[in-house]
Amino acid sequence: GNVMDLITRKRGTEMESTPLDDETWLFNARMPWGEVVTDFHDALKNATAGIGSLHTEEADPPLQESRLNKVEILLNGEAVGPLSFVCHKDVAQAEARVVCKKLHDVLPRQQFVTVIQAKADGKVVASEKIKAFRKDVLTTGGSKSVGGGDVTRKKKLLEKQKKGKKRQQSGGKVTLSQSAFNSIITRST
Repeated sequence: GNVMDLITRKRGTEMESTPLDDETWLFNARMPWGEVVTDFHDALKNATAGIGSLHTEEADPPLQESRLNKVEILLNGEAVGPLSFVCHKDVAQAEARVVCKKLHDVLPRQQFVTVIQAKADGKVVASEKIKAFRKDVLTTGGSKSVGGGDVTRKKKLLEKQKKGKKRQQSGGKVTLSQSAFNSIITRST
């Protein structure tokens, strides 16, 4: 049931199950070490209501080739090294989406648009945008400063705002707080 699904989800192969008694089963499987180290033990405890235990030993042969990708996280086009990770090619897009979504939820809004991207194999595989704060330049203090009539004044103010936003976007830097960083590096979905 749950344990077999967990082993399969963590790329386990050559799975064997043996009943020890009516309620106890023994599962043997080959699994990539990277999948075991990240959060397998926690997931096993969750799947078995805290009863399951884990024993590992080195496989024979110990090393096997695998298709891995390095996923880089970019904030406004700048790579954030500590958030980069290596994962299997089959799950790279899904993992990248999870990290981008977490960043979207954790990062505060800025005066400019924040673009969060995940790159793998030189291609963007996941992307999120945090909208900028918006200020209506056509009003001041709640009352209209630019009334009806000629629309060119309104267009001029909006163009001026657009140029300022563009300038701010090019020089805007996104800072990642320690608490935001810690909440992102937990890999569980």
